[in-house]
Amino acid sequence: MADPNLPPVGRQPHIRAVIASKLADGYPWYGDVTGYEIVNGHQVGGDRWTREQTATLIKLGMDPLTCKSMMVRRQSVGQEVYIGLGNLPAVFEFECPVIKAMKGGRIKVIAPNGCFKLVLPDGWGHRPFRRPRDENESYVQGRILGVGGSASRPIYDTSRGPR
Repeated sequence: MADPNLPPVGRQPHIRAVIASKLADGYPWYGDVTGYEIVNGHQVGGDRWTREQTATLIKLGMDPLTCKSMMVRRQSVGQEVYIGLGNLPAVFEFECPVIKAMKGGRIKVIAPNGCFKLVLPDGWGHRPFRRPRDENESYVQGRILGVGGSASRPIYDTSRGPR
């Protein structure tokens, strides 16, 4: 299995590729970053917090200058960065304010869109893919977004023919 800890390509793609309105709280890994520069189509650098993270910190009564934080990593989805077959997805990395440690080891952070998100203690927003795609498997969008997706539904055979 491959090591998914690739160097990050940026904070987020410059052009948003995931339709946030399709998810309940919006897509947690996109936020309004100010002061960034565009490098190879990705937002790099900029202010420490997104506008949404800053608003949530103020709403919670936390100091944006002194609050604890951690770097949260996530792998890109197919619409964001084309990686082809045999490669692991590109990695994006964002600094997120820490709210508290939860039971089971997960950590509650403020995601770039200002909502709360549970992340793994090693900084991953979800368990990363460790095996590159090959030509025999389909891309499972729901695996990254954390929603059911078509891969979580059972496949029923509706043919009436003999078996």
